[in-house]
Amino acid sequence: MCISLVGTTISPYLFFWQTSEEVEELQDHGMASGDGDGVDTHLRAMCSDVVAGMSSGVLVMFAIMVTSAATLGKAGITTVSTAEEAALALELLAGSAARLLFTLGIVGTGLLAVPVLAGSTSYAIAETFGWREGLGLKMTQAKAFYMVIVGSMVVGMLMNMIGTNPVRMLYWAAILNGLAAPPFIVVILLLSRRRYLLGQHVSGRVSTWLVAAAATVSAVLPVLYLMP
Repeated sequence: MCISLVGTTISPYLFFWQTSEEVEELQDHGMASGDGDGVDTHLRAMCSDVVAGMSSGVLVMFAIMVTSAATLGKAGITTVSTAEEAALALELLAGSAARLLFTLGIVGTGLLAVPVLAGSTSYAIAETFGWREGLGLKMTQAKAFYMVIVGSMVVGMLMNMIGTNPVRMLYWAAILNGLAAPPFIVVILLLSRRRYLLGQHVSGRVSTWLVAAAATVSAVLPVLYLMP
């Protein structure tokens, strides 16, 4: 469970999405070289955006955990296998409005997550094979990039049509993300200290130690899990 929590909090696909989107935004503002007058301002805004996003995400995560423990856990339900069972946590609090609230939550989450997941997959594959990439490009300019996005969404729909358990798939996807996170964090840590890459924008001591701590914790958890 702890590994899956790490996987949902520090998801490797977010590295591709966040960096690709930031690079495109810098290019749109003529700051791709890192020497523009507005780079420092942009970096501060980017930092605030990441802190706000991660903080709100973690807050929502803990709210879900506390709500589930106070409702499902109290009722003796310790395993959730379907969306209907997950909705029980709201039903015990919201009564007849639970189905509507849960539906709105699922739709809202899907509208937020599906473009990010499909987009990050396409960015990762395009960068691996050296294809043209970017949401700022037209489909005729980056056909392979957009076809991966379409393909990802089609695969997702097919998995739903053949009856794949989405809750179980989300659980194992979170575990795989948790296992993949440590090496990605280490790579980011090493790159963030390279002055020839980042110049004056290298990572400071505090942020370096915090990232190192996150990498250590995320690397130790799988080891503890595999220990007899």
